[in-house]
Amino acid sequence: MFKILKLIAGVLIAGIAIVLLLAATKPDVFQVRRSASIKAPPEKIYPLINDLHRFAVWSPYEQKDPAMKRNYTGAESGVGSAYEWDGNKNVGAGRI
Repeated sequence: MFKILKLIAGVLIAGIAIVLLLAATKPDVFQVRRSASIKAPPEKIYPLINDLHRFAVWSPYEQKDPAMKRNYTGAESGVGSAYEWDGNKNVGAGRI
């Protein structure tokens, strides 16, 4: 019985050592990327993403908290425009 426990402990320690050695060879930083394909011409999509005031038209998060606080700053659209929101636990808070 003692030999079996000793063997199990040895295999377990060896397994942990292998996992730690493999983890040590991996980079400290990683990236997550997502992509989506939209089957529509750019001239239909661009106005919806260029003007952050139109975010509510297509964002699924806008309906998750109707009482969400919204604030638009900067340029009216395009470069320099900003959209901030503060909502419930389903949407959180953030800035684009």
